[in-house]
Amino acid sequence: MQPLCDDRDVFDSEQEPQRHTGYLIRRAQQAHVAAWTRVVSTEISSVQYSILVVLDQLGEASQRELCDKVDLDRSTVADLVRRMEKHGLIERRRDPADARRNTVTLTTHGRAERTRLQPLVHEADRELTSHLTAGERDGLRRGLRVLLSARNEM
Repeated sequence: MQPLCDDRDVFDSEQEPQRHTGYLIRRAQQAHVAAWTRVVSTEISSVQYSILVVLDQLGEASQRELCDKVDLDRSTVADLVRRMEKHGLIERRRDPADARRNTVTLTTHGRAERTRLQPLVHEADRELTSHLTAGERDGLRRGLRVLLSARNEM
């Protein structure tokens, strides 16, 4: 008995580079950035928004904790924190218990921006996934989480 869907048939019918996961993820990221810029903000990036969310949840975090929570390297987080502090979104202080450690908190302006942007973020996500059924959207998110968790275990 022949399988209903043979992966070789799918690959043979698709042209390069569209059949490669990395290419599709990059194109999806471009669509995300375009929707974000159009719907949410040209000033605050989705990565900066994720830092606002994490700080809103934690109240205070070290730059190292931010690295872990948003899955970025130290130099990227340090640059983001510097820029966000310059724009009055966050405040950085030396940890009184450990002078080698900086702690980061939201400012009143940062908390207000997080609150203002939240419904816009949901709208951008709806726009990005509007051509998917609920099952397809949930499956896409589930598959991406599995892909990313497997990468983190390497």
